[in-house]
Amino acid sequence: MEPLFSKKQLQEMSKENIITLLTTMQAHQQKQETKIQLLTEKMKELEFMNALLSDRLALAQRKQFGASSEKYADGYTQMDLFNEAEQEADPNAAEPEMEEIHPKSYKRKKPAGKKEEDLSSFETTEVIEHKLEGQERFCPECGTKYKVVTTEKVKYLKFIPARFEVVEEITYIYSCPKCGKMQRPEKAQALMKGSVATPSLVAGIMNAKYVNGMPLARQEREFARYDLNLSTKTMANWIILCAGRYLQPVYDLMKEEFLCSRYVHSDETRIQVIDEPGQKGTTQNWMWVYLTDENSGSPRMVLFQYERTRGGYHPVEFLGDTFEGYLTCDGYQAYHSLPEKITVTGCMAHARRRFDEALTTLKKDFTKEQLKETTAYQAMERIGMLYKIEEMLRGKSPEEKYTERQKQSKPLLDAFFEWLHSLEDAVDRSSKIGEAVLYTINQEQYLRRYLDDGHLSIDNTAAERAIKNFAVGRRNWLFSKSIKGAEASATVYSITETAILNGLKPYNYLTYILEKMKDLAPFPTKEDILPLLPWSETIPENCRTKRPEGTST
Repeated sequence: MEPLFSKKQLQEMSKENIITLLTTMQAHQQKQETKIQLLTEKMKELEFMNALLSDRLALAQRKQFGASSEKYADGYTQMDLFNEAEQEADPNAAEPEMEEIHPKSYKRKKPAGKKEEDLSSFETTEVIEHKLEGQERFCPECGTKYKVVTTEKVKYLKFIPARFEVVEEITYIYSCPKCGKMQRPEKAQALMKGSVATPSLVAGIMNAKYVNGMPLARQEREFARYDLNLSTKTMANWIILCAGRYLQPVYDLMKEEFLCSRYVHSDETRIQVIDEPGQKGTTQNWMWVYLTDENSGSPRMVLFQYERTRGGYHPVEFLGDTFEGYLTCDGYQAYHSLPEKITVTGCMAHARRRFDEALTTLKKDFTKEQLKETTAYQAMERIGMLYKIEEMLRGKSPEEKYTERQKQSKPLLDAFFEWLHSLEDAVDRSSKIGEAVLYTINQEQYLRRYLDDGHLSIDNTAAERAIKNFAVGRRNWLFSKSIKGAEASATVYSITETAILNGLKPYNYLTYILEKMKDLAPFPTKEDILPLLPWSETIPENCRTKRPEGTST
């Protein structure tokens, strides 16, 4: 290769030209070193992926050709935690009679409870006193009667298993002996005509399934242990009917309040509904989630909405003409076609996750010190500094957050994106680090927007947490059956998740709603339902939990 400059040319160069030349060469060298580093990381990534694919191939071959020692029990089918209601529901199934399901008398051994330091929130139902009686009250030395000087109190926690009770309702019919006029006293409406179900029973089934993740089939087996014969189909029918008749009006009013907020989140996850007309068995359907967070300045709520597709017109239809404000979401392109009155803000957690994936592929072959020199690690560190600032601002007012973000976060974010742009031409677009860098650059305008308003969040993890309750259980189910069932499940999830966000006990709250709604007219007014919303101050104390929000259970 011919040299760029001859020896004579170099000797005749001015000092300024030499400085310019050296600066250019240094910049070129730095760029080449960056390329070399990125190529090294790419090579290690490919080695990691090769090993991973080799392991997967070996496992696939073993599954296809190897002997299988794992067998399911007879009659076992994989259950649907999310949409088991619509899978098992059968509108034509006969409602069970009381004699079919009534419990026999039984005695259960009460399992020992865990001793707590503070049991003040629980009612004391039994007091055991240890006293001296008879001759024991007198001192054996001098014969004087003992005097009580103090008492020692110790509290224990006892667990009482679930039990079923029969409520018998007797209505007396009266007749006038003279004219024969008949009269009967008024009584409260039944939850479902011709059904033995009560609000407490249906609420218990919903709570077990949608809050605690217990499939209806498992509940059926548990009930059988208590001598209650309640089929999965019956419970599924109850869930769908009560969700549509009693919970849906509450959901609709919650949505009305939701659309008045200016700061919301959104996310979506896959489900599959078999009875969708004209769709293949492998087609995926979608459950969308919309919520407000602690910074929204409006009641906390989570709303689930079943949709057939993942099309961007679904959030447009859901938000309608009413909502106007900020929507925090991931980088899914469909959100970026929302009307101009909706300002989309990005999710820094999604960007961080991509850099973390790139870093994971390097951990096998790099030492800790070498990892610190990688692009992925440096990006994680820069993003981590932004999250540190958010931790310090937790609990501050929106105005304080805005001021501090402009002062502390903005310079860091500016430097972060300036650094990413310097890597843009050097990264391999097919590598993990290349994907992370380019994704973050493409999302720059959305990732910066949380700086514009102190009500906004740096990421969309609030929506991810809301959707996790049934997304985690997705491995336990394959598909759902009917559209009505999917919509019913979305309604129940909305009610229970919102109850938890507002410090309510889901079971008690569901029981309360079902009790109140069944006594209202067939078409209750908005004024009738407002006191039933999860954030209403009129919700009874027995529905409220004393456990602080966020405490593990």
